Amino acid sequence: MAQERLVWIFSGRFGRATVNLNDRPLVEHSHRQINILFKMGGADAIFQADGKDIVLDDQNVLLFNSWLPHAKLANDDKPTLILSLFIEPAWLSEMLPETTMIVESLFPGPSAELNEEVRMLANRLASAIPTHVRDIDDQCGDLLLSLMDALVTNYADSSLDRALLPRRRMVDFRIRKALAYIHENALKNPRMEEVAREVGLSRSRFFEQFRRCVGTSPQHYADYVRLTMATRRLSTSDLPLIELADELGFAGHSNFTRFFTQHIGVSPSEFRRQTTSGDAAAS
Repeated sequence: MAQERLVWIFSGRFGRATVNLNDRPLVEHSHRQINILFKMGGADAIFQADGKDIVLDDQNVLLFNSWLPHAKLANDDKPTLILSLFIEPAWLSEMLPETTMIVESLFPGPSAELNEEVRMLANRLASAIPTHVRDIDDQCGDLLLSLMDALVTNYADSSLDRALLPRRRMVDFRIRKALAYIHENALKNPRMEEVAREVGLSRSRFFEQFRRCVGTSPQHYADYVRLTMATRRLSTSDLPLIELADELGFAGHSNFTRFFTQHIGVSPSEFRRQTTSGDAAAS
């Protein structure tokens, strides 16, 4: 018997926060946002990062830096209730300027033991999000910022010499061209071999340079661009899903639904139905 899918989504300039009851797997993916996960209830969940299994349970928090590839395995038992934060690095640097120099490598590892301050703030935020009452947007925003402040204070990598860290990676001009090509042609879903030819690199050299410059694989980056476009359109338009799938370059509504669900953990229709904007909270 299929498990009931419950998801509540709060979004804004900070990124996205979700409370999601799910037992589904997620394919390996990466994204610009810093992804932080807390178990709120249900069964433990197993994620993978850096080639290792990482358990999300009552005692720890998962901390995935920008562009760190990660995946989730299907639950063997009952589903897990997860608070998942997708934090935009630019917003975090603005709100907490001390993170600016290390925002791309904020946490030293993908898992850390929860302390009581962080646990309390995570529980309060998770409790506030599902109410979907507009006048609690400011409360969610305040709780989110307080939680991020506590996470940075307790878990950010203090061993790094921040003064020596560059603000961004040096990017090969051919990779800059590739990034522009991926964005300009995202709706056509270009093959990575096509992108490599466009910028004048062999496939192997293109993949090597792209990962060195951007921090993730070309395919993960292209998937991230399409997902970003999809979540934005789902949040801001009433375009039927069949038309949206066609607009985003998918060969059919079912392919779009499968792709979206494998990466986000909920279907496009569930995402659209449960998304609420928190622009005030993000300012």
